[in-house]
Amino acid sequence: MNSTPEANINSISRPEPSAPRSLQNLTILSFNARKSWETTSIVLDKCAGYVDIIMFQEPGWKGVRRQPSTRNKEGDVACGPPLHNSWRPFTEAFDNRDEDRAARRVLTYINRRLDVFKPQLRSDIIKHRDASIVTLHFPQPRRGIPHEFNILNVYNDGETHAAVHELRRISETLPRISLCAGDFNIQDRTWDEGAANQIRPSSPFMRLQELFTDLEIQYVHPVNRGTPTRIPDDENSRASVIDLVAASAALINQEGFHYKIKVDDRERWGSDHWPLQIEVPILGCEPEMRCKRKIEAWSEEEDDYVTQICGDLGRMTENVSESAEELETIMGRVSTAFERAWEAYSEERKPSRHGKKWWNENCKKAYQEMGENGGPRNREMRNKMRKTLRVARRQYFDKQIHNMASDRKRPWDLMPWTRERKMPAVEAILDSKGNSCNTEEKLFETLHNTYNAADNREV
Repeated sequence: MNSTPEANINSISRPEPSAPRSLQNLTILSFNARKSWETTSIVLDKCAGYVDIIMFQEPGWKGVRRQPSTRNKEGDVACGPPLHNSWRPFTEAFDNRDEDRAARRVLTYINRRLDVFKPQLRSDIIKHRDASIVTLHFPQPRRGIPHEFNILNVYNDGETHAAVHELRRISETLPRISLCAGDFNIQDRTWDEGAANQIRPSSPFMRLQELFTDLEIQYVHPVNRGTPTRIPDDENSRASVIDLVAASAALINQEGFHYKIKVDDRERWGSDHWPLQIEVPILGCEPEMRCKRKIEAWSEEEDDYVTQICGDLGRMTENVSESAEELETIMGRVSTAFERAWEAYSEERKPSRHGKKWWNENCKKAYQEMGENGGPRNREMRNKMRKTLRVARRQYFDKQIHNMASDRKRPWDLMPWTRERKMPAVEAILDSKGNSCNTEEKLFETLHNTYNAADNREV
């Protein structure tokens, strides 16, 4: 396995807040939150800028709202995980009143910047409170990084070992696992020098080794080997290694793949575990990012674009087509008119969360001029820049208000409840055989067969 220099073991490299996040590596965190809502929330907030995936074991749940009930006048309490603008939670719904649907002890969060990989909770494969699989779909797979990159999150109860037993039972139906991490609650000298060897065939360690063999994955040592992962509250108790990482051989052989145990007590946030930070190189697997051509709404370019289109179409209406050939010729001219206008007034833009719609060419020129004359330290240039920005904002919003009130006459478009809303994470759609619909063709066929099952049948 590849390793990193010792000097970097306990250091955390975080990009500047304004720097764009590269997709050359996936940073994955595996952490036992000790059933704490506060710990789960803090980790989500602190790691939003540099972590891509967080695999929680024993996450914090609490009542988030009340829902109608047939037994309680005040309604039943609906429990849920912490929500964050940067993260999507991937977990099944549960009901604490039903033993078969008790609160999940694993919870995986995917950063929204990974939406391009279409993350999917594979509840069609496994439905268990102590294990979950999330699949990332890489458009450009390569050795070690398959098209379907399956991540297995595990919490293995130290008394029942229910997760290991369940995974062994369904191991033949599980897909190829690329990465597995979690709290296994199993001690052995293989990863913990202070523990005893478990050589009995029925021991939890041997059962876990058999599971790894069935899944074609193997245990991976951290770069700071020998570091414990669980620090008990009792100072007289021995610290142990029970949080493990296993991966496929192809992924382990990838240059740059490694993980470390973060031993900074400040980053435990009240938990008795230290988090594991895993680095997965995906260079060459990320989708090609292309700049899109765009015309900003309510801009001068938009006015010029509309004016040119209207002028070209107005001149075409003077000629009446009397045959199919003439109609095809006119439609070709219409297409050419739109294409020329679009090429003339649109420009390539890179999406940025810091961009402002009111920013125009005058703002750009003023900013460049200020940079050439001493930057913000030059009071005269700084005041000129502020004045330019103030005028640009005023012109933009005055035009937008006029458009809403006079031209479109839809002032309610300014209200947030009329805009597009983000959909919650959903489970995979299954076909009649119980297989997940991972392609558009399978999805269309499944929906077609479902809603048109009675088509062309005799009544």
